Order: sequence, then structure tokens, then C-alpha cells
Amino acid sequence: MKKELWLLFFALLLVACKDKVPNEIEMYGNTFGRISSGKFDVPDDWVRYNLMDSACSIMMPPTMKETFLDGVDIIDKDKGTNFSFHDSTDNMKHYYSRVAVDYIKATKGTFAMPDEWALSTENIMALDEMVDGEIKDRSLILNGPYFDCSTTNQMFKNNKLTRTYYLDTYYRRKSITGDSPVSVHIFFLQNDDKMVKMMIAYHDKDSLIFQNLFNSIKTFEWN
Repeated sequence: MKKELWLLFFALLLVACKDKVPNEIEMYGNTFGRISSGKFDVPDDWVRYNLMDSACSIMMPPTMKETFLDGVDIIDKDKGTNFSFHDSTDNMKHYYSRVAVDYIKATKGTFAMPDEWALSTENIMALDEMVDGEIKDRSLILNGPYFDCSTTNQMFKNNKLTRTYYLDTYYRRKSITGDSPVSVHIFFLQNDDKMVKMMIAYHDKDSLIFQNLFNSIKTFEWN
């Protein structure tokens, strides 16, 4: 978030957060809220996926499968990918969840380094407008948006402890199908000449099915 292209990108995206971070458990139960700043203990059955020609990777529950389809459109695998719920029964007909990954490749120095604090004063400008771009109709928002900056699980690489900061925008919205509300997190992760935007969403009624899905961001790694 320090070079001109990055600032131009976020000029359309960031605004100072006017809402206080909610007391999530009291207000929304177990489905929505700020992701814990501590380490996420990854379940043993989660699967790691290498993304964007191995530029990065992330772990997902076994019921989330990678797909190169976005509706009926084929996703350019160099620019992103999707994950959606799938198991061996017809449960996929009853549950909605989506993980949409967008990948941006730019020139060296365009973005911040992974271990740089991402929510600096100069870059708190307009994440709010990005929410408008995602849902189009502001009246659909029930709670938020709220903004945060945290880190993925720390790990040792080449005998050095590494950590990756991510920006997090999260909110709850009405379902456009009339089903239960949808909880949404949108994450941004940076690495010098690369950036990943990841949106994770699911229906609140399915929170017991997808209770750890937002925490998948903690497993993200730059390769």
C-alpha cells in the first residue's frame, strides 16, 4: 500500500470506519464478527490448495472444492479461482457458501510487503465503496461494514518466523433469495508485486456447517 498504483486502487476502496466493532457474540451469535487475532488450529482433514501457478496457497475444509466456474462462466486460473460446498450427498442443494479468489499481478513495489501493517492512516480511505460495488443495493446491509487488520498463522520458513497481514472488511446482508441473512468477509493480502482479494460468504442458518470457514484466511501462505 505504498506505491501509486496501490494508492489509486485503494482510492476507490478505503474509508475511515465510522462504526464501532460490535460485541459479536452478544449481537450475532457464532456466525459473524471479527476473526480472532490468535492462532487458528487447523483441523487435520483440511486440504491445502496451491493457487495462481503456486504463487500462494490456502487450506479449506474437505467439503469445499475448488472450481474454475463462476456460475456458467469459466474463470481464468491465472486471475483467480472459486471454492464451493460439495459433499457426497445432495446437501449441496441446501447450503450456500462461496469463496471467491481474485489475483492481481503488478510491477515490483506496487503493493506492501506481507509483514507490513496494512491499515495505516494514509490508506484508511474507502473500503466502504467496495462494499457498494459488491452488493449494489445498500439497503441489503444489516450490520456493518466493519474494518480490521490482522495476521495469518505465523510459521517458520528458512529458519525465520514469518507472518502475513491481511485487511478484513466484514458485514451481514439480507439474502437476495429470501433465505436467512448472509455473513461476508472480504480479505486483501499483499506481497510486493502481487495481491489477493478473497471473499468468503455463507448463510447464517448454516453457521454450524461453515463455522470455521472464515478462519481459512489464517492458513493463507505466500510461496
